[in-house]
Amino acid sequence: MNWEAIAAIGQVLGSLAVFITLVYLSVQVRHARGEVRRSVTQSRAEGARELAMNHANNQRLTSTFLKANARLGGPVNPFVTTVMEQSGLTAEEANGLWWEQLAFWQNRVQAIPYIGEMTTGQRIHLDTVLRTQYGRTPVPRLWYETVKPQMDPDAVRYVDNLLAQPG
Repeated sequence: MNWEAIAAIGQVLGSLAVFITLVYLSVQVRHARGEVRRSVTQSRAEGARELAMNHANNQRLTSTFLKANARLGGPVNPFVTTVMEQSGLTAEEANGLWWEQLAFWQNRVQAIPYIGEMTTGQRIHLDTVLRTQYGRTPVPRLWYETVKPQMDPDAVRYVDNLLAQPG
């Protein structure tokens, strides 16, 4: 074999190595983008959950918000009104429930876009919790029905489909 043939084989192998490296890098970039997207989603959900729990646990903040909202002519939360009428809770207590339910939603909803990546056990657990919360438990069910027009339509569709299934 002469040197020209060896050089040609070397060029082909080098080109093949470059191609394989580019394919590998493209897969890694796609994977990294997915992880960044997931990280941003999780970070936003955690921030929203923390803010909601701050409202749920801070009666002074809730009382101040309710007072200012009423004096400024803000809308009345239909969930809060219904809970107050049907359970006898105060506005502060009903608002605390509203914020706690929002925090719970933020905790669960972040998993729905990645449902296909969950193990069978994780998915069964999530589905069971969602069915129990929004299908059988009165306070979360009322909260969900009240707020679902404003929530992520993909998450609402998932929960609604889940609730429509027997079991």
